[in-house]
Amino acid sequence: MVKKQNGVVGVEVKAKEVHHMGILGAGTMGGGIAYVAADKGIEVRMKDVNYDAIGKGLKHARDLWFKEMKRKRINKYELQQKMDRVTGTIDYSGFQTLDVVVEAIVEDMEIKKKVIAETAKNMRPDAIIATNTSSLSVTEMAQGHPRPEYFAGMHFFNPVHKMPLVEVIRGEKTNDETIATIFELSKRIGKMPVVVRDGPGFLVNRLLLPYMGEAAFLLQEGMEIAKVDRAFVKTFGMPMGPFALMDEVGLDVCVKVLKIFKKSFGARIEMASCMDKLEKSGRLGKKNGKGFYHYDATGKRLDVDTSVYADLGLSSPTSPLTDKECLERGVFAMVNECALALVEDRIVETPHEVDLAMIMGTGFPPFRGGLLKYADSIGTQYIVDQLEVYAAKSAARLKPSTPLRNMAKTQRKFYAN
Repeated sequence: MVKKQNGVVGVEVKAKEVHHMGILGAGTMGGGIAYVAADKGIEVRMKDVNYDAIGKGLKHARDLWFKEMKRKRINKYELQQKMDRVTGTIDYSGFQTLDVVVEAIVEDMEIKKKVIAETAKNMRPDAIIATNTSSLSVTEMAQGHPRPEYFAGMHFFNPVHKMPLVEVIRGEKTNDETIATIFELSKRIGKMPVVVRDGPGFLVNRLLLPYMGEAAFLLQEGMEIAKVDRAFVKTFGMPMGPFALMDEVGLDVCVKVLKIFKKSFGARIEMASCMDKLEKSGRLGKKNGKGFYHYDATGKRLDVDTSVYADLGLSSPTSPLTDKECLERGVFAMVNECALALVEDRIVETPHEVDLAMIMGTGFPPFRGGLLKYADSIGTQYIVDQLEVYAAKSAARLKPSTPLRNMAKTQRKFYAN
């Protein structure tokens, strides 16, 4: 279905052709984006503040192709051919020829605005800049661009070479041609694009944050990390449990985005006190080898780091809750937030887009059909009833949202009957 779409509903608009692409920031994300673009024949120009950073970005891309060569999917000649498509610079040389630039620098609004303004000055007036931000407002960031109609979000998921989803985010002033161009570019580089309205966390992170936030409350209530993760993987079918996921995302990133959510949504968002302690513990997750789990030198996840309980001021876990409660609190928190995102805020147009994004962006079990297909299969009335029970027992954060209550009252499903 996505193959025939252009990302703009009900409008015939032609996407611009993209032959040359720039990337601001040559970190792991930038190197990953360079890899997927150059792999599909696009000439890529990476920019960073020094050649050491550029070298790391080039190495990341080369390492990925080297793995392909070792698996005999490409040969030495093809590896070199692909590498030759990626160049690096510490200034804006070559930016006049670029069709699209993806910004993947530090998650700081003022720095991003400044860099976007500077980049726009060094590009053609009709060239597009897209931000890879995971949590900051695309509309606000567009204020840094002299022509905000040529600015949008292009949110990749980590690791870029493995995760198929790209959220294409429309700011208030983004024009249809820009959306169509980023949508087509995403497909060309082998990704599955979903167009999302601007809003805190966009779609996937907005739904994941209540899920990960609820896991922190389960931890605080005495649940064992391994037991919770095992329930989500073995019983429900997720590719990894919430604690392993937090380690993967970066514990510092999780805390930062939770705070952005708290600021945006106010009292509706509760943050477990152990998350504040987590921020001060020096644990960043997989990226510094210290999180809820131990990691070996290659980044492979090992056993749970049991010292985390004491570091967070928690006593040894007794796991007082059933797997059923853990699963329902985590998954139903996502459904509850989704009712607000889809019905009230219209972050996306259809439940199909939610399910596509959740399967492609989080690995939500495809056999369950996606988050909302699953919700329909068990019924909104059951979800509302269970959330009422958990809210009375635990906290107001689990109270069913108004749109979800209304759906239950009228026995309405997310997908039209």
